[in-house]
Amino acid sequence: MDENGRKRNLKDEATRWLIFLGVAAVLSVMLWLGLSLVEHKNPITSFGTLSSNSSVTIGIEGKAPESLDIRTEQGTAVEQALLGNVYETLVSRSDTNKLQPGIASSWQISDDGLTYTFALRDGMTFSNGHKLDSSDVVWSLQNTINNHYVGSDQLGDLKEITNPNADTVSVTLSKPNPRLLRALAGRAGVVYDQENKADYAKTAVGSGPFTVSDASKSQIVLQRNDSYWGSKAVSSQVTLYYYGDEDAMANAMKAGKIDMALPLSASAADGLGKTDGISTVSGISFDKVLLAFNNDGNSPFSDEQIRKMTRYAIDAQSIAKNSPDAYAVLGGPISPLEDGYEDLSGLYPYNLEQGQQMRSYFGANYIAPIDILVPKQYKSIGDTVKTAIESLNVGANLEVLDSAAEVTERMNAGTYNIALTTMSDEGDASVFASGQSVFHFENGDAQQAYANAMAATNDNDHQARMRDYARAVSEDAASDWLYTRKNFLAVSDGLRGYPKNLTDRLLPLNRLTLH
Repeated sequence: MDENGRKRNLKDEATRWLIFLGVAAVLSVMLWLGLSLVEHKNPITSFGTLSSNSSVTIGIEGKAPESLDIRTEQGTAVEQALLGNVYETLVSRSDTNKLQPGIASSWQISDDGLTYTFALRDGMTFSNGHKLDSSDVVWSLQNTINNHYVGSDQLGDLKEITNPNADTVSVTLSKPNPRLLRALAGRAGVVYDQENKADYAKTAVGSGPFTVSDASKSQIVLQRNDSYWGSKAVSSQVTLYYYGDEDAMANAMKAGKIDMALPLSASAADGLGKTDGISTVSGISFDKVLLAFNNDGNSPFSDEQIRKMTRYAIDAQSIAKNSPDAYAVLGGPISPLEDGYEDLSGLYPYNLEQGQQMRSYFGANYIAPIDILVPKQYKSIGDTVKTAIESLNVGANLEVLDSAAEVTERMNAGTYNIALTTMSDEGDASVFASGQSVFHFENGDAQQAYANAMAATNDNDHQARMRDYARAVSEDAASDWLYTRKNFLAVSDGLRGYPKNLTDRLLPLNRLTLH
């Protein structure tokens, strides 16, 4: 090849390299611009965890906790704000109330139900940077018991708490307690930093995805814990605003001052749902709406036949269908989210003819007029119940009280025959195992069934025995359980990752974000 040919080849090769470098540069710029747009529009990806600088505001009807000290502060407000957000528990629970790993990644239970062995997760820390290990767990449980902190009574008879190594905790009981894991998924299971010397009432040092940056009588500000050992919270800040009444909270939601509002009545939820940019959603709670029967000897409902004929005469199915806050018909003392639930609504289906037949066993004037107490929000149900009792040729007096609290006061005083009330706690079916409760219900078989359930050494037996107990209580018509109640919340259209169930007491916020 001559000299001119070699020069042409070198020139062509240089041109190809220049073109290649130019194209590469353009592609690099385009890629950079694309990534910038994605980062601007969507949350940043970091170590596989979505996070953002978004700030979310939540309105809550009710009073803010007087103190941040979750060990001693009464009421559900402090749990709702801090449990699972700032403080974590040895065992956790899902939004359908199923037990799942928490600080403990797994656990084993001995065959006799007396020894629980917990394996802890690796690499856990508190928000102050201190390491979380088994010694913190042992110290926390011991202090909860010794100082009688809230929830300590649910732990049962603890015999010994030890930590054979930094990653293992062993709990030994004097007698079985099938609800121990449930207790450890609540306040009694919170793990505290034993080295923390701060004022618990004003400062919350936990191992959760948030810290408390500010707290007052009107708000609690949660800040993302960027050193959290698990998946980081999506939003950098969540502020809880507390409102004295539902109307003020609803107005704030309409004005765009808050991104979520709870809890809401069915009517308030309906109104907010008609507002542009706002959606209303519902979940399920522990709430059980029931007609409480006073089984005391001075009440007509001390007679089993009168209790049963009354249940046949009341159409619980229709009441639930026509109640906007109803989730499902119930029929027994245990809700769908609690241990031992069984649908017992078929035990006393509406059958007026059956009820009237049972009524004929009594003389015309044998049954004194029955007094019915209802809060004004449930007056329509009260009217329905009054009509049902009168259809049995029994007199009925309906008294409408201003609030549910007044109904509860009358029940505590024992001055009622029937009271429409709500039972809202997990495991509160146990009240029918004691004749000393406001229901004054006595049934030896039911009480023995409950004792058997609490002596179970494994969860399967406990669940089965609780179903036996609930059936015994319902078959004897201790009361008339109408339905389980929904909980309503309103959310702005851009809100994602919000919880739906049990939001009146548990409000996990780590997935919450605005888009």
